[in-house]
Amino acid sequence: MIDFMSEIPVEAFFDRTVVEQLRVVHSQIAALQAEEIALMTQLYQLRRAQQLDLGVGYLYAGEDTATEIGIALKMSQRAADLAINLGLGLDNRYPATREAFAAGRIDLAQARAISQTLTNVSEDVLAGLETKVAAYAEQADPARIRRTARRWLLETDPEGEAVRRKGAEADRYVSVTAADNGTAVVDAVLPAAGGQTLYERLREMASTQVCGSDPRTTAQRRADALVALADGTGRLTCQCGRSDCPRAEIDATTPAPRKALVQVGVSAETLAGLRDNPALLAGFGAIDADLARQLARYARFDLITDTTTAQMTVPATEPHAACADAGLALRFPAHHTPDQVSAKGIPDRRIPGQTSSTDTPSAETELRYRPGARVAARVRALDGTCRAPGCQIPAAATDLDHQDRFDHNDPLSGGHTTEDNLGARCRRHHRLKTHAENHRNQWRVLHHPNREVEWVTPTGQSVTTQPEGVAFLFPTRFVAPVTAGGVPDAEPHGSVWDPGEAENEMTEMLHVYSTPAQRRGARRAARRARGGSAGSAQHVIHTLKAR
Repeated sequence: MIDFMSEIPVEAFFDRTVVEQLRVVHSQIAALQAEEIALMTQLYQLRRAQQLDLGVGYLYAGEDTATEIGIALKMSQRAADLAINLGLGLDNRYPATREAFAAGRIDLAQARAISQTLTNVSEDVLAGLETKVAAYAEQADPARIRRTARRWLLETDPEGEAVRRKGAEADRYVSVTAADNGTAVVDAVLPAAGGQTLYERLREMASTQVCGSDPRTTAQRRADALVALADGTGRLTCQCGRSDCPRAEIDATTPAPRKALVQVGVSAETLAGLRDNPALLAGFGAIDADLARQLARYARFDLITDTTTAQMTVPATEPHAACADAGLALRFPAHHTPDQVSAKGIPDRRIPGQTSSTDTPSAETELRYRPGARVAARVRALDGTCRAPGCQIPAAATDLDHQDRFDHNDPLSGGHTTEDNLGARCRRHHRLKTHAENHRNQWRVLHHPNREVEWVTPTGQSVTTQPEGVAFLFPTRFVAPVTAGGVPDAEPHGSVWDPGEAENEMTEMLHVYSTPAQRRGARRAARRARGGSAGSAQHVIHTLKAR
C-alpha cells in the first residue's frame, strides 16, 4: 500500500489551516458588522420615534442620530448615515440579504452591493429577485454581484429599467473631499451618457491640446483638463517650455483662468514669508505655507486681529513681529477696489458696505438679528468649519447661529448679535441645536469661553469642540521659514515681480509697524545671508522666506 499522505509537505496542511481560519474570522467579522448595522438602525428608529412625538417634522426626525453615532464610535457622520440607510433597507426590503449578512455568509461590502443595485427596484420584482441575488452573493465578489444582479434585473423586468434609471439619475452628485498633501478627491455619480461624455472630453483634451514634449503623464493631463473645464479656459496650456512649441500661438489666446471661490485662514507672518506655519483651506484642512501664499496672490482679505492680546508692538530685536497678533481670512476671487487706508495706516481692501477692520459693533447692530459683514467675516474666519463634532463643512457655507437665542420681540433682553454670541453651524447641526433649545430632542449644546462649544448627547456623552480657524490665524508655535532651494512649482503663478496684493499689504504692514532703523537692520541681515544687495522691504520678506 502506497502512503500518498507522506508525500504531501507539512506546509500544505498549515497553509490550509491558515486559509480556513481566515475564512472563519472573516465570517465572524461580517456577523459583527451586521450586528453593528442593526444596532445603529435600532438607535435611529428609537430617536426618530421620540422626536416625532416631540413635534419634530417627519423629514428631519432622527437625523441627528448620525451625529450621536459619530461621537460614540469616532466615525464620520457620512459613514454613519450610510450605515443607517443600509440598515433600513435590510429591515424593510432585503430580508434574505439581512439573514445572510447576520450569519456571516456575506460581508458588509457584499451587502452594500446588493442594496445599491436593487435600490430602485419595485416591490413586486424585488420579492422574486432578492433571494436569488443574496444566494449568489455568497460565492461572488461585490463587483460581480453588481454585474450579475443588473443582468438578472434586466431579464426579469426590462420595462422597469427606465423607471430605475430615472430614480438612479435623481441621486446624481459631485463631492470633493480632502486628500493627503494638498490634494483632493473628486467623487461623482453621473448619468451614464454624461459620465462617458466627460471622460471622452478629458481624454481628447489630454491627447490633442499639448505637444509631444509636454512633461505630464496622460493621467495628469486628464486631471488638469478637468480643472481647465471648470476655470473657464476650456483648454490645456502646454508645459513643454519650448519657444518653438507648435501650440504656443494657440496657448497665447487662451483666456485667463477664473479664480476659485475658496477661503483660506493664514497668519499674517506666514503670508509675509516670515514664518512657515500651515494655513487652513476651508473644507479641506491644513495646507502648507507655500500653497497658501500662491493662493493669496489672487485674493482679497480681511485682517483679523486677536482681540485677546494687547495692542500690537514691535520688539527691536524682531521687526517682523508686527504681524504676530494678526491673521488673514483670504477670499477668492479678488475684487480690485481702490485703496483705502484705515486709522492704523493699514491699506484696507474691504467689501463694499463692510465696516472697517478697526470699527467696533454698535449697540444698534448688536440688536439686529442678522450680523454685519465684518462680524460675520470674523466669526467664520475664527471658527473655520461647522462647530459640531466631526463636521467638516466650511464655515463659509454655514449659518451663523446665536448661541444665546435672539429675542425678536425684545432684542434688549439678550442673545445679542455679537462675535462672542455667534457660531458657525451647518444647516443640519443648526436644526439639532434649535430642536435642543425647544426640547424636541435630548441634546444639550453649551457655550464656554474662548469659543469652545460642548455637545452633550442624549446618553450623556460630552464632546467639546474648539474653533479650528484660531490655531491657523494666531499660531502659538512658530515654524521657521524653509531654506532656499525648495521644490519649484510646475507652473508659474503670475509675474515674479508681483508677489500679489496680499503679500504687498503685508509689506506695507512692516513699514507701518516697524521703524526705519529696524527695517535697515533686517535688510543688512538679508544682504549678509544672500551675499548681495537688498533694496526694499519686499526684498526683506523674500529673503526671510528663503531662510
